[in-house]
Amino acid sequence: MGGVNATQQDSACKGIVKDELGDPIIGASIQVKGTTNGTITDMDGNYAITNVEKGETLVISYIGYQTQEVVWNGQDLIISLKEDSKQLEEVVVVGYGVQKKANLTGSVVSVDSEKLETRPVSSISAAIAGQLPGVTAIQNSGAPGSQSSSLTIRGKNSINAASPLVIVDGIPGSMDTIDPSDIESFTVLKDAASAAIYGVQAANGVILITTKQGKKGDKATVSYSGTVSWSSPVAKRDYVNAYEFATLFNEATYNENPNSPMPFSEADIEAYRTGALPTTDWYDAAFKKTGLEQIHNLSIRGGSEKTAYSASVGYTNQDGLTDAINYKRYNARMNVNSDINKYISLGLNASGYRGVQKDSYVGYTTVFQGVTRNYPTDPIYNEDGSFNYEGKDNPVAIQANNTGFQRTTDQEVNLTGYLTVNILPELSIKGVYSIRNYQRNQDGFKAHYTYGSGDNVYDSGLREGYEKYYNHNYYTGQILINYNKTFGKHTIGGLLGLESYEHTYKYTEAERKGGGNDELQESLNTLDASSQTNLDGGYEMARMSFFGRIQYDYASKYLFEFNLRSDASSRFPKDNRWGVFPALSAGWRLSEEAFIKDNADWLSNLKIRFGWGRTGNEELKSDDIYPAIATYAYSDADHLFMFNNSLYTTAYESRYVNNNLKWATVTNYEVGVEAGFLNNMLGFELAAYKKKTNDMLLYLPIQGVIGMEAPAQNAGSVENKGFDLNIFHNNRINKDWSYSIGLNVSYVKNEITNMSGTEGANPDNDKMWNLEGYPINAYYGLVADGFFDTEEELANSPKRLGTEKLGDIKYKDLNGDGKITLDADRQVIGKNFPSWTGGFNFSVTYKDFDLSGLFQGAFDVDGYYTAEAAYAFYNGATALKRHLDRWTPDHHDATYPRITRTDQTNFVTSSFWVQDASYVRLKNLTLGYSIPKTFLNKINVSSAKIFLTGENLLTFTGLDGGLDPEEGNERGWSYGNVKKVSIGLKVSF
Repeated sequence: MGGVNATQQDSACKGIVKDELGDPIIGASIQVKGTTNGTITDMDGNYAITNVEKGETLVISYIGYQTQEVVWNGQDLIISLKEDSKQLEEVVVVGYGVQKKANLTGSVVSVDSEKLETRPVSSISAAIAGQLPGVTAIQNSGAPGSQSSSLTIRGKNSINAASPLVIVDGIPGSMDTIDPSDIESFTVLKDAASAAIYGVQAANGVILITTKQGKKGDKATVSYSGTVSWSSPVAKRDYVNAYEFATLFNEATYNENPNSPMPFSEADIEAYRTGALPTTDWYDAAFKKTGLEQIHNLSIRGGSEKTAYSASVGYTNQDGLTDAINYKRYNARMNVNSDINKYISLGLNASGYRGVQKDSYVGYTTVFQGVTRNYPTDPIYNEDGSFNYEGKDNPVAIQANNTGFQRTTDQEVNLTGYLTVNILPELSIKGVYSIRNYQRNQDGFKAHYTYGSGDNVYDSGLREGYEKYYNHNYYTGQILINYNKTFGKHTIGGLLGLESYEHTYKYTEAERKGGGNDELQESLNTLDASSQTNLDGGYEMARMSFFGRIQYDYASKYLFEFNLRSDASSRFPKDNRWGVFPALSAGWRLSEEAFIKDNADWLSNLKIRFGWGRTGNEELKSDDIYPAIATYAYSDADHLFMFNNSLYTTAYESRYVNNNLKWATVTNYEVGVEAGFLNNMLGFELAAYKKKTNDMLLYLPIQGVIGMEAPAQNAGSVENKGFDLNIFHNNRINKDWSYSIGLNVSYVKNEITNMSGTEGANPDNDKMWNLEGYPINAYYGLVADGFFDTEEELANSPKRLGTEKLGDIKYKDLNGDGKITLDADRQVIGKNFPSWTGGFNFSVTYKDFDLSGLFQGAFDVDGYYTAEAAYAFYNGATALKRHLDRWTPDHHDATYPRITRTDQTNFVTSSFWVQDASYVRLKNLTLGYSIPKTFLNKINVSSAKIFLTGENLLTFTGLDGGLDPEEGNERGWSYGNVKKVSIGLKVSF
């Protein structure tokens, strides 16, 4: 603790605040506890407060130092603040409670909300990459309304799903619709020892989010935060110009048929080279240079002696790289909790949002297709000023025309009430009930439009419209009994709980075509009623759970924890409905032992911990809700049944039932060590683990004669082995300068150990296979072995088709039979999930200025890109700059095979098209300035900070130009990630 000295009193409460070095602290806050009476220290660290009575408590605080409370005895005070080293005393959120970080025995990591407050992100998941060891964040899109990341914790446990459970203020929810400014803490439970308390839902890890709350006794504080950003693509496709295109196009024509007339004359090619004939840059013509984004949040928090409250509203508006694409979101959140008396307290949390994502009917993807498929030799406009049409979507024309709209509206309302009864100081019971309603409405209208001239005119055809409604209701009830008691050096904690969960879902879809009016786009009623098609459906599912936890520690040295949860799910047959998921963990804080404390004062913390646990998994196909119940379908025109020589539609059993289906289980073993040195100025955390999924839920093949779909069965196994390492260092050099650095590194080896005879291609992507001994969704194909460079090679080497030519890709004959076949000569050629991930963060503070940055990276990961993103002239498209380095009779050391227009000989799945997708990215760089409190105090402002920040500013990767390593579409048509430059303001009153 810091120190307090007293001198002879004067007429007011006065004193000086210093740091441990004896230097005065400027701008420290001194406030009379429970009142609004306070001040801040001046340039010399002095303060003076009037109207203070002897015996009242002063609260002294300053950023980066431990807050002190001092009772004023009528004399002047000399207060010494100690630097705040939060590593050991920090309290972190765990399952159904909180726990002191020093006493954790499970693998738990968290990110400081202060590190997120200046990030111009609309989704918290977009800010996690590189922050937490063992957590892999992949952001596939930078589109307005879609700037979120998929999070995977310590590898994929199943071929069906890998998403972690998200708990918001104690209730299952979604992280990506929370205003990041409302988040108080973001914690990840990585191992079974910490996550098993959530049982069936915890197989892929658990994310715990708590939102900001008011504090009892605090005066009301009004805060505003806002950013305005300019976004632009991280990667831009590098297309050939008209001269390069014409040269390649002629060559490709010749390579396919030397007798064909050349599309471009030598005079045309020379005119394109000199600029006499223009080049059309379709990318620049179709897309804006930047999109404007803004995020705003306004909140009020405070409390009285018995009540605390918090309320906030947020607004997000994101424009994209086309005029039509836009996203708007409105957030609101409120919570209040109050002590009715010393035994009973009540609380209510309420939150909601409404988000609207809009685009033209043709959409961003169609615009990008037009960019890739139109040639740089094609003009945007005809000579008469009309839009040019060459049999492919003109990306400028379809944006200029009213093509209609597509719109997705999401809205959600959450209400949670709770009652806590404190039976004894160490014993309490809490009841919680939550209702969450989530609705999605998708609607759209295709207008009728034309463009072009003469014989080359595009007509969009019949008008179309659709309405789709999806409604989800979630009901969660909890009863929690907590016990915590300290007996001398013994501390015992216990939790008993019951949780019920119910999810109901309904949907309705309707479409019409024909008729209508382009001026009346909001109603299906304007379209042809005879064309209407409808669809509806839904389901219900439920879980019931009992769980408990016992914690014990002796003198904060020897730590033990046991968790047990029993879950029942309506998805499983009655006899296998219940699953039991235990976990054990222990820790030994060697730094608390006398033989270390008395001999190694430089060692602040040293703890080793061990954990074992089992969690469950019920993830099946999204539409496989009742795998243990016979499912019936209503036959359509393609599935008629004959009775008495007549065909009828009828209901029929569509899937075989498996009455032996049960939970998949994930067993986790872990050992970890944590260390801190020199008052935690330097430290590290290292954990090694092994996870194995048994009884994975697979759809094994059955004989076709049965005539029904295969049921899910417990058959497969997956194993993940790896480690997480986090190293940190922080130091305050003097009163002006301080800095911190941190490095985290994670490694995971993912391996399928048993597929029970179902090895084969992913049904959604035949380039990815699931094979025993390899990672989930490994790339599988032929092995490239250079090009056919000589006639001798072409004649004597094994071939796949027999029609190969010089410059085509040559493949390895893996089985040595003298021919290339897909059955015998394919092998695993890459992996789509990184083995290594990491992040490096730093911050430097000088007086009121601060600079912080975050580098994030992923390694040992491959990308497989096809079609327009990889092949020249594919499907009538243009070419990329990389295609200039193609094989020719005079250039064998090329990176691309002989160039062709329609010949797809070289496009079979092979290692040739696999690229190393490892990368390092400057994820964030922020420069901030905190306006001095000596100035703010004069205008009744508590704090204010302005900052300049950048997201995704630099990316270092070996991928071909124009490809983003996180991009999700292998054809390159997705709205890739964006870099942002932002200005922001945070102010509190």
